[in-house]
Amino acid sequence: MQMRIDWNEPIIRKEQVLQIQLSDLDDFYVAASDFDKMNIFFVLLTSFHHYQDQGDRETAAHLGYLMACYLFRTLTPPGSCELAMHYISQAISLHPLTIYKEWADKIQQGN
Repeated sequence: MQMRIDWNEPIIRKEQVLQIQLSDLDDFYVAASDFDKMNIFFVLLTSFHHYQDQGDRETAAHLGYLMACYLFRTLTPPGSCELAMHYISQAISLHPLTIYKEWADKIQQGN
């Protein structure tokens, strides 16, 4: 899936969120400007809070997983392991899928 972000709308539609895979974020990162590489994280974060506030645990969990992986293996800012662990833990508490737990193990090993 080719990600298309409407920068004027900071909340990604639910149907689109649930289709986003890690490879989609990787492809976006490769093609995006430095500015957009950072902004996508904030769109994910805004969307995460939106769906969490609405009580949509599955969608919020998927966004938490995407943010954790994007921080941990793509952006790698200072504190990436700690930040990624925070978001993957939230994803697990919202919707405990095996893949989220597997990523928590990878994050704990560090980058």
